[in-house]
Amino acid sequence: MQKPQILWRNQTPSRSSLKLGWKQLSRNAKVALFTFSLLYLGLSIYNSLEQQSAYSLVLYLVSMSSLTITILHINGFQKDQLVSLMQVLKTENGTLWIGDYPLPDTVRKVVIGRADIQGPAFLQLAWNNGHQWIFPLDELQQVRHFFVQHAPQIEIVNE
Repeated sequence: MQKPQILWRNQTPSRSSLKLGWKQLSRNAKVALFTFSLLYLGLSIYNSLEQQSAYSLVLYLVSMSSLTITILHINGFQKDQLVSLMQVLKTENGTLWIGDYPLPDTVRKVVIGRADIQGPAFLQLAWNNGHQWIFPLDELQQVRHFFVQHAPQIEIVNE
């Protein structure tokens, strides 16, 4: 069964999220990221020439690129497009539902927390690669209270 999402961070960063991430960086953060990238590139070229290995140069370039893309993608996540989780949480016949997805009876733990200081908040089913819903930070306490009230058998792990 396909599990619906309230909002999920794109698995593959889009060009628009990277552009937005760059725009949202402060001037000092842009300078620091650019300086670190150049320094890392210089050290990688030096190290690969010293080792006479093109493979190590490619490995350094890929690692730096993926680090930069990850930083920009996370920073470019649009928090104003989040959908309310409280509007889709419900109980029906003793089953807890998130939108059209019924939580299985085997769920014993959920992880609830915030992605960073300013949000957004998230709810994740607590197993390896568990399903995750992203929602506005101001609903965090309401979501915790909903689980305490309607699903006391489910342990809430605060992150």
